[in-house]
Amino acid sequence: MSLATFSIRRPVATFMLFTGLTVVGAVSLSRLRVDLLPDIDFPSISVVTQYAGVGPEEIETLITRPVEESMST
Repeated sequence: MSLATFSIRRPVATFMLFTGLTVVGAVSLSRLRVDLLPDIDFPSISVVTQYAGVGPEEIETLITRPVEESMST
């Protein structure tokens, strides 16, 4: 017996089945825990560049920016 034939021959059983599924879904939805602000750990990486005897601007332009650009990919 196909689903269409069963639904036509037994409309009350079909209605009760879908009503039961709706009630089970509503109860499940009401008990579902939803956290609107979950704890998220963002990935991060730290690279320390040192070059003795050079100012901070030179280290930034000569070493740090090229390293950051190569590591960002």
